[in-house]
Amino acid sequence: MKAVNSSSWQAIDVLKRLRWLLLGGVFGAGSSLWIRRQFRHLTERYAPVRGTATVAGAARRVSRDLREAWADGQRQMRDTETKLRDEQIKVSDRY
Repeated sequence: MKAVNSSSWQAIDVLKRLRWLLLGGVFGAGSSLWIRRQFRHLTERYAPVRGTATVAGAARRVSRDLREAWADGQRQMRDTETKLRDEQIKVSDRY
């Protein structure tokens, strides 16, 4: 009788271990899926609207705007120098 009792306790121990193993697997898989979903949500939330195309387009626009501003500044500088020279010539012709 004692041998039967001992084996029944072993069977109960095996079932307990199996239960905890299955519960651990279920909770591990569930938490893994939950973390994956949360990570995807965060990446979608903080990602740019149109991705890198927006950044590249903005860089091109800034570069183009800087070139245009430089060219406008150069033109304005030449026009101002021309006006100043003309005024200097007029003043020097008087004397």
